[in-house]
Amino acid sequence: MARSTDAIVLGAGRALFGVAMLATPGPISRAWVGRDDVPSAVLLRCLAGRDLVIGGGLVAAVTRRGDPRPWLIGGALADTIDGCATLAGGDDIPTNGRMGTAALAAGAALFGAWLASAID
Repeated sequence: MARSTDAIVLGAGRALFGVAMLATPGPISRAWVGRDDVPSAVLLRCLAGRDLVIGGGLVAAVTRRGDPRPWLIGGALADTIDGCATLAGGDDIPTNGRMGTAALAAGAALFGAWLASAID
């Protein structure tokens, strides 16, 4: 698969995850931080907007033959921050949510950083 295709798949997946967080913040925030109250939903929807923008920007950059590297690097940095912030929450965040989110964020950050260095 071409690296540009990888970038489109990553961007589309990120945007779709953003849509899911906008549409159903309760189950996602419950799984992540153990709460589904209004403040958690508000913060999750803010993250959803960020992921929609990063994912959409990445897809747009690739399909318009622009440089996707800034979008890939921005996404990798955002994912790194998400993972670190989640781990910093410690025992106030359920173990499954903390470890799952940290693993997902780390994988996404590493893939995004690798793709930014490998894309032509």
